[in-house]
Amino acid sequence: MDKRFKHTLVAHKICPFSMKVLTVMRHKNVKFEIKFIETHNKPEWFIRISPLGNVPVLIIGEEVVLSESAIIMEYIDEITHPKLMPDDPLQKALDRAKFEYSNEIIRNLYSFIFSTEQEKFVRQKEWLIKHFKWIEEQLRDKKFINGNELSLVDLSFVPLFVALNMLKSTLPCDMLKDFKRLKIYGEMITSLPCSKTGRVPDYEFLMIDGIKTQNTVLYRSNPCYFNNDSKPQGCCFFRN
Repeated sequence: MDKRFKHTLVAHKICPFSMKVLTVMRHKNVKFEIKFIETHNKPEWFIRISPLGNVPVLIIGEEVVLSESAIIMEYIDEITHPKLMPDDPLQKALDRAKFEYSNEIIRNLYSFIFSTEQEKFVRQKEWLIKHFKWIEEQLRDKKFINGNELSLVDLSFVPLFVALNMLKSTLPCDMLKDFKRLKIYGEMITSLPCSKTGRVPDYEFLMIDGIKTQNTVLYRSNPCYFNNDSKPQGCCFFRN
């Protein structure tokens, strides 16, 4: 491969924004190398190329650096076919707004999962449920967010459902139990091959380990679920 067009993705293993980019790159069959870093111990070379210290970062060739998941996703879409982004300027702008919306929901879900404060945990649960209702309405009479065809917006929501599936397999709780369309949509996009190969094999283990080691509300409420002990009935922190 011409070194000018070599793609190297710098990511963190459980970062949902890294997962977004990986999912798109897998879907588009882009050849790339990947370097995983620890965000609590960032190497000097990474700080030099990413002043804000955020992942993911895509290094193109030896000098060009792209940051921010939505920008990288759109770049990958532009250089491969068929495109998932629309050509219409208005629809393209609307999709970019949906990228940011998905980012905000995913940020809040991760904050909820790793919350160590009970009050904040409850607030974020309520915030998430409110927005699940909004997405449920957007899926009325549609297979995907924008209609019946897969778009880049759908791939941007993949980390949301991967994390929700991780919670479901760990606890006897389903945050989507009251959202039939959203549940079907989540199952559909996480069953895509790129959704499965767009995350590291030990994703669930790393997430659960983080929930335990950070002594989160999720862990403190039901430690037996995370320690493989006998499991009690019900799930106290999801009861109304």
